[in-house]
Amino acid sequence: MSRLGGIAKGAAYAGGAAGAIGGALFAAEVLAARRIRRRGGPSAAELLSPIFLPTHTVKSFDGTDINVVDIGKGIPLVFIHGVTLSTRTWVRQYEALPDLGYRVIAIDQRGHGDSTVGEYGHGVEHLGDDVAAVIETLDLQDAILVGHSMGGIAVQSFAIRHPELASERIKGFILLSTLCKTPGGSHASQTRSIIDRVIRKAPDTTRLWEAKNVGFLLARAGFGREPYPSEIELVRQMLSECPRETRIESPRALIGMDLTELIKEIDHPTLVISGTADLLTPPFHAKQLHEAIEGSRLEIVEGAGHMLMLERAEWLHDTIDAFARDVSGLAPRPALGAVMEGSK
Repeated sequence: MSRLGGIAKGAAYAGGAAGAIGGALFAAEVLAARRIRRRGGPSAAELLSPIFLPTHTVKSFDGTDINVVDIGKGIPLVFIHGVTLSTRTWVRQYEALPDLGYRVIAIDQRGHGDSTVGEYGHGVEHLGDDVAAVIETLDLQDAILVGHSMGGIAVQSFAIRHPELASERIKGFILLSTLCKTPGGSHASQTRSIIDRVIRKAPDTTRLWEAKNVGFLLARAGFGREPYPSEIELVRQMLSECPRETRIESPRALIGMDLTELIKEIDHPTLVISGTADLLTPPFHAKQLHEAIEGSRLEIVEGAGHMLMLERAEWLHDTIDAFARDVSGLAPRPALGAVMEGSK
């Protein structure tokens, strides 16, 4: 056999092996995704149907149109989602909290969901300014801000940049699966510059999230123990719906962020929550927040991952309700047994 023929034959073998490996990996992905989907739980119709709820469009400082879901009456609870997600994050809260007597408000952060990006693009400062615009435009009083992941950063940014507005309008903060400091050094550091260049050159991941099995398994990383498949699918869909520019620029704006010293000025009642199985913002971030914010309370949820509002929805509703009633000076809600006994 000629040398050229040997090379061709070797290439054919290598190509065949690569194809076999690729096929095996694809089959493994399909089987893994099917295995998770067999767990049952809430039906896809409950979580994945389009959400048709009352909305507002709030104009932020730089012309950004902020989409705001607004449902129910009572103490305002303002929910702010994480990076590359949307107001769909809070579907469980829309179902439960208005029935407990709350006005549930959810913000699509700039560049996410139905909100535009605006003239000045993404930035930690802008996150807080957008929250302030919503509070002022809707004339909210005695509100409680609930921020998840990057939404928690938005809450911190708001508290730092708008202390007077916070003092006048806000009763408390709930920081859910979030952090106050990210890797990358200062904004002028060489490290940040390198990370910045890597992110800017990163390939478009839209096709990964659109792939039902691969995207499903990637979204699974956001959850703790044995999540329901419909919850994972909801996250996959939100990630696939996020525009490519937002998927790159929004996380990029967080590189080198360090609010540790600034949040020491927060004097509102604050509840910090994290799950022991959170791979994206592990509990040490929550402990760092708790130590920095004097008088804050820390809750670590055993076995829970990053998406607490889905995987621990009932627990979270009870926790939000108890916190809201406490900071609003209301009596604790009677336990179900006490209500039934009193009604006899």
